[in-house]
Amino acid sequence: MTYCQRCGRDVCKPCAFKPVNDNKRTITVARDDELLRRSHFQRLALAVRALNKPRREIPNWMADVIFGFEGKIVWPGGKAFLLPDEGIDQAFNDDGSFRWLSDFMLFGERELRQSPQFRTLHRLRLLDLAFRIAHPERACWIAK
Repeated sequence: MTYCQRCGRDVCKPCAFKPVNDNKRTITVARDDELLRRSHFQRLALAVRALNKPRREIPNWMADVIFGFEGKIVWPGGKAFLLPDEGIDQAFNDDGSFRWLSDFMLFGERELRQSPQFRTLHRLRLLDLAFRIAHPERACWIAK
């Protein structure tokens, strides 16, 4: 006789286990002060450079990762993080060449003379979010 491992009843075909969380993660977006810290900025630049992708492919990678994520993305307070379809392009001021990314990746190897500018916050947030989703082990290293 076959017994169900879940309920203990004898059955021909046992019940399937259903994971408690359905294997969906919840990602918390980084705080502003964390993103604008020099060390975080520099580590994020190193991580982007380590992707070894051309600058025009990085926004595509970000879009695939963020919009393809099936879990929840929330602000530090727990409120849902919503990103419009054009959110990545808007963060980069609709600059199709994404030249800022080339300059940004250079900061992984040189010392910053000043703190990151507040106007780059949305770009940094989306880059950091993509790493938190796609490479959580690297995101922990970035956030130190």
